[in-house]
Amino acid sequence: MADHRKEQKHYNTGVMNKLRDKMPVIIIIVIVAFLATIVFEWGMNLLGLREDRQLFAKVNGEEITYQQFEQAVEQQANQMRQQNNGKDIDDAQMQQIRDQVWNGLITQSITRDALKKYNITVSDKEILDWIYNRPDQLPDPIKKNFMDSTGTFNVGFYQQALGMKTKEATQFWSQVENYLREVLQSEKLQSILTAGVRVTEADVLQKYKDDKIFANISYTALDQSMVTDTNLNNPSIEEMKKYYDEHKDDFKVDESVKFKYVVFSDAATAEDTAATQKLLEVLLKDFKTAAIEDSSLIRLVNDNSVSPYSDAFQKPNSLGPDAMKFLFSAKPGDVSNIIMGNDGYKVMRLIDTKEGEDTYVNASHILVNFGTDTAAAKKKAEEIYKRVKAGEDINTLAQQLSDEPSAKTQKGDLGWFGKGAMVKEFEDASFAAKDGEIVGPVKTQFGFHIIQVKGKSKKEFKVAEIKKPVTAGARTKDIAKKKAEGFYLDVDKGGNIDTLAKQMNLTCTTTADVLKDGFIPGAGQNKKLMKLALDSKAGKVFEPLKVQGGYGVYKLIDKTPAGYRNFDSIKTTMVKPKVVEKKKFAVLKQMATDLRAKIQNNDIKSLSTLTPPSVVETADSVSVSKPAAKIGQDYAVTDAIFSMKQGEISQPIKGTRGYYLIQLNTVTPFNQEDYLKAYNDIRNSLLMQKKQSVVQEWLQKMQNDADIIDNRDRFFN
Repeated sequence: MADHRKEQKHYNTGVMNKLRDKMPVIIIIVIVAFLATIVFEWGMNLLGLREDRQLFAKVNGEEITYQQFEQAVEQQANQMRQQNNGKDIDDAQMQQIRDQVWNGLITQSITRDALKKYNITVSDKEILDWIYNRPDQLPDPIKKNFMDSTGTFNVGFYQQALGMKTKEATQFWSQVENYLREVLQSEKLQSILTAGVRVTEADVLQKYKDDKIFANISYTALDQSMVTDTNLNNPSIEEMKKYYDEHKDDFKVDESVKFKYVVFSDAATAEDTAATQKLLEVLLKDFKTAAIEDSSLIRLVNDNSVSPYSDAFQKPNSLGPDAMKFLFSAKPGDVSNIIMGNDGYKVMRLIDTKEGEDTYVNASHILVNFGTDTAAAKKKAEEIYKRVKAGEDINTLAQQLSDEPSAKTQKGDLGWFGKGAMVKEFEDASFAAKDGEIVGPVKTQFGFHIIQVKGKSKKEFKVAEIKKPVTAGARTKDIAKKKAEGFYLDVDKGGNIDTLAKQMNLTCTTTADVLKDGFIPGAGQNKKLMKLALDSKAGKVFEPLKVQGGYGVYKLIDKTPAGYRNFDSIKTTMVKPKVVEKKKFAVLKQMATDLRAKIQNNDIKSLSTLTPPSVVETADSVSVSKPAAKIGQDYAVTDAIFSMKQGEISQPIKGTRGYYLIQLNTVTPFNQEDYLKAYNDIRNSLLMQKKQSVVQEWLQKMQNDADIIDNRDRFFN
């Protein structure tokens, strides 16, 4: 009985620990169900700031405070850092987060107004009915707190949490109630907005045909590479100018800017690596002694690791080679030394092991590509096999002889893998071999393989891990930032950016023209930098900004006003390719016409008997939704196929890549019975899409019509 109570106490503690550690920030925002991708918790004035202050923003008379905005931004920034293993957020990413939050707050305000307009309310009874009677239908952000180690919603765990009266549990369920209220309000609003949406039988029928009517075709494709007249590659200035004048709108552009920039790296140094190792060494003592029974081990992991504690058993293919070496020799309770991985350092403690159902193989291999002579490749593989069989180290030979691209670094080591991870021939040979056996050469689509099986196991491991990525410390970042600031001052005083960069052994990069909403190399879609550039004159150098990998110093070197691109500046790079393509397409059309005349007995495959032969391909199961793989999504081709009669050969069809001649061999007949079976599913899917479109259009209109006061620029320079 005592043991049972101890176990029950641990389980209760584990439940609340799981609630604390896994509870998402349940965010209070009125959302339209189709559009809800980001949610924000705000409006509670958690900081208690209600004194007079400068207006940050208003939407339809409703104020958004700076504190509310920044709280939501920080929540999103923290989530991004967690997803990226603690990596810094650069200026462009932070701007994206601010834009997302801003749009979310506007959506929230607009939707709240709509709830008032339509007098939409949700009763407590509706909320409680959902929580107590339909837990399996709860939204995923709530259900994920009650998943077991297999990823299944654990109703028992959920029911136990419902009965808890602790402060944390009360707070959690209060947040759940508020969240569900907003979801139900949103669903009711959506029902009102989409009440008039209809799907016709013609819509359903067309969708069924697009997805379920399949064609078998034979075709020959003529692309630009078949045009051998090199004179076409050199159009005259007059021809290019004529094309430019006739297609001038194709060369219309918005204002653009061009930069030179230098990045000062803030990558982690050896000092940062040593600091990470030292931190793990400090944690090792507690990690070895912390008890799992009272959740102290779980708290230690959750407080110090980039990944939370998991009580799920892990399979060999999810653990690195160094981790597996430790685990195979460890007993429950044993703690590893510090292990270096691709994503940083970690220490592991083995909690438990079990025999799983699936077998996993640890193997190394050497690949010999087919090249131009398959027989020679096989002979080479056989010689390598003999050397490995004679005792030479397969990993050393893989680094020297393998044609696999990663062999230089991985030395042919494939780690642990399960069934389905490798091509069939490789898998069959690996799983059939005994532990330690060398097999080969094994022929696959990639070439010939020599394989050495180094381990086989069904073991699965429950482990506690403290993972620490090696990130740049404050000192490293400060050094990089100060170097960038000094460089900026030198350039701003008139120093040549190229010369100064060269003196510091740094690369000065020149960008192409960047449009207003374009991607700035190094800085991403940095609206702040772009606005400064558009408002400045060429020659302006901008203060260092945080970019991926360090701090960037950007100098504006050129600006191009909005309008038509100058002919002389684009005649070679943009106009010439268009003229050449037009000329080649004209040739291809004539080639296709001539080729069609050579078809015999109404059989397009007869073209393959010509001298020289034409390549005739066959594609099966072609539909409007699933085009032929080698043709791709080309609507002109697809429309032609399904407007033809069975056996018919098309006239030359102009596609995006060239011209096609197509023969429709067969087409599946319309199946009335199958159509009626699929009718409701297709109709519901189309109805969902139409409703989504209506809601999106409504929201866009409300945003366009909203009375918005936006003073963000006063707060973010």
